[in-house]
Amino acid sequence: MIYLLGIITLVVLVVAILSRWRWGVFIVFAWLLLEDLIRRFIPGQPPQTMLVKDILIALTFFSFLLYFFFRNKKIWKPPFWGILLIFVVLSIINVFNPNSPGLLFGLVGLRGYLWYLPLMFLGYYMFDSRERLLKFCQILVYLSIPLFLFTVFQHFFYDTGWTLVRSLADATQTHSFGSAIGQFEGKDIPLLPSVFGTSHRYSRFSMLLFFLGLGLLATKYPINSLFVRKNNKLLLASIFSSFLGIIISGVRSSFVLTSAGSILFFLFAVYVNNAKIRYLWKNNRAWIFSLKTMILLALPASFLFGYSIFFQLSSFSTALGQRISWSFKESYSALLNAKFFGYGTGSLSQGINYIAGSAEWLGRGLVRSEAGFGKVVFELGIAGTIIFYLFWIYLFYLMAKEVKSLKNLDLRNLGLGIFIFSFLILFWFTFVHSQVLGDATTLVILWFFVGVFFGLRKLATVNQ
Repeated sequence: MIYLLGIITLVVLVVAILSRWRWGVFIVFAWLLLEDLIRRFIPGQPPQTMLVKDILIALTFFSFLLYFFFRNKKIWKPPFWGILLIFVVLSIINVFNPNSPGLLFGLVGLRGYLWYLPLMFLGYYMFDSRERLLKFCQILVYLSIPLFLFTVFQHFFYDTGWTLVRSLADATQTHSFGSAIGQFEGKDIPLLPSVFGTSHRYSRFSMLLFFLGLGLLATKYPINSLFVRKNNKLLLASIFSSFLGIIISGVRSSFVLTSAGSILFFLFAVYVNNAKIRYLWKNNRAWIFSLKTMILLALPASFLFGYSIFFQLSSFSTALGQRISWSFKESYSALLNAKFFGYGTGSLSQGINYIAGSAEWLGRGLVRSEAGFGKVVFELGIAGTIIFYLFWIYLFYLMAKEVKSLKNLDLRNLGLGIFIFSFLILFWFTFVHSQVLGDATTLVILWFFVGVFFGLRKLATVNQ
């Protein structure tokens, strides 16, 4: 009976996606929230469940292409297509690198580098009006409240060991750094994942919701719209919920980067003469209401999660005292031992441990890096690393230029939030941990919203 229901559900999803590709996008986002919850309760928590997401995305890609083919429409050409094409070709050629441990390793690597990249085109075409974009982002941001409440539930019932309150079995469950904090000696920080499989995945998703929330808060909604209405109180509650969720998740990197990113948001918004931001700065009612909300949330949070908050605040000194020097040492070591063309695409990618022969490859004692910069150098070599970062630098240059040139101030705020989120994700990948751009959930939201970003100019002229 269960298998029959599964088959019927699959058929319904396939028909829905092939009939309208936008439904596929909604289904993929819904699956991002359900995937790890379902995986928790399957015996052995098989990683093969992650392939369901790739199948849904493949069907959505196919439906999208059919839509444009039958309507004889031209597909948008990104302004960075030249450097992107060079990187794509180099990544594919490097799969056949003679130093590579095998073809399967290269295919796993391509999944991380290229498979989710076409979501950018779906994001560009997803919305045909500002109202639909604002509604979609608004619903996403509101999700931060139930996600945070579920994390609170996990916090209080963590010691029970229930499957529902822990990360996936193969993920790190606690942060050992907690045992070295002065008066809290002997205590560990539980890494709380909410509905996701790991706390890092949850914290990165919360970062997106946080910056989308900031963008929406500083956005003037269409007047007399029956489709979407602004609720500042609910938006503020959602923004603070996403930030509190990051705090109690136990992930230091997301806390530091989100704090820095929020400062960048307001500084950049004022720099580009954003009247809405200036209004918020000068509006006493907005400041008073925000302070009340912060106090109402901070007081119980300090009482209930004081240890987690203290742990996160200590991460600033840790970042300055340890992580910065560590990152430079990692980068220097990677460059010192680099090959010009590396060891091949995917030779150090997340997920290769499921490939036969990976244990022997990883046990060879080759110089490897935890940070993403070292991973790229190891896999793609000096040549590939230059192309990889030239692509991202040019992409961020275009995004910054686009934010400043957007005449629609409301869409500019939302674009600024997406820009800062994207930049922080690459920063996290480069200097902290390579798994950031090896995580499928992160790649889905990153590439989709990069496409949304470049579609903002198109929406700025709609319904004006």
